Amino acid sequence: MGLSARSASIIRIFALAAAIAIPCHADAAATAQAVALDPAADCSRGDLDLTLSTAGANRESWLATNLSGATLVQGEGATSLGNFSGTFDGFRIGPSGFLVAQPPNTLIGSFAYVGETPPSAANTAEFFVLYNCTTRQILYSCSGTYGSCPQTAQAAQTLALTNSVPTVGPLPLALMVLVLGAAGIAALSGQRS
Repeated sequence: MGLSARSASIIRIFALAAAIAIPCHADAAATAQAVALDPAADCSRGDLDLTLSTAGANRESWLATNLSGATLVQGEGATSLGNFSGTFDGFRIGPSGFLVAQPPNTLIGSFAYVGETPPSAANTAEFFVLYNCTTRQILYSCSGTYGSCPQTAQAAQTLALTNSVPTVGPLPLALMVLVLGAAGIAALSGQRS
């Protein structure tokens, strides 16, 4: 065997060893489109309805918290939504609901992701809903790439308050400026007397 034949054999052996040693993973993708509170959600479970598209997703995670910061349930595991497109009704936040049922009117944050662990914006979709567990009123909801939504009720509380502040249109704003201006002029006129 000549020198070049031995070199080629050695190169083939290293190439084969490298191919075996380096795992080949398909790039997983998960895209969130919408989230809704599942009809089963209440003070003992925080299930969600997820609208998403996935291709090769491997993992999912869930978390439920209340405003005091308590974790009601948390977990992570393999997903059955690996290659899915549409709305998945009844995504369970915990296999059997919360560890402890919450008192009436507790504000609960339900969070979930589908994609990879560890998650990243490139391959994982996330979903969040903050709701009153008795009235089922949704105070805040979010879906998007991983990192775009709050994950706890406490983090969402500020966002819920910000989103509930009424905005004023241009006409009421102009009228308010005129009224305040007139009140200012009247106040100044009264001081000169």
